[in-house]
Amino acid sequence: MQIVEKYSEWASDYQENQITIVYDTMWNGTKELAERIAEGIALEDSKVVVKIYNVAKRDINDITTEIFKSKTVVVGSPTMGNNILHSVAGLISYLKSLKFKNKKATGFGCYGWSGESVKIINELMSNAGFEIIGDGFRCLWNPDEDTKKSAVEFGKQIAKA
Repeated sequence: MQIVEKYSEWASDYQENQITIVYDTMWNGTKELAERIAEGIALEDSKVVVKIYNVAKRDINDITTEIFKSKTVVVGSPTMGNNILHSVAGLISYLKSLKFKNKKATGFGCYGWSGESVKIINELMSNAGFEIIGDGFRCLWNPDEDTKKSAVEFGKQIAKA
């Protein structure tokens, strides 16, 4: 009966007080944003568990397990060729197939020319069934000190959502 009870719990829009940040990066700018966003979340809500994963360096199953437990997912990718990195696109495609319910998401990322990544991430996450929080966070080139402070504030807003 214990197994049936756990299955029932997990099948009914399960979530813990956790926010997971997943990203890939080219020149570490998106990584820096992920760390500052996590800092802002922790400053705003010391009780929430914040986990950060580089999609290109971690197993997709481990990341998916953390997203399953999360109430919110923050997804980052730089813009490359007017698109997002394939590692992030692949993760989002996989998440869509899992049909998560009652979870929030938003995008972030760096760009050099056109900056479509955040819009693309938010659109894909919405299509995957996530409720999108705001417009996301964009950074031209790598973040400077002012942008890092803004990313911390963005993290605080995510914690409040």
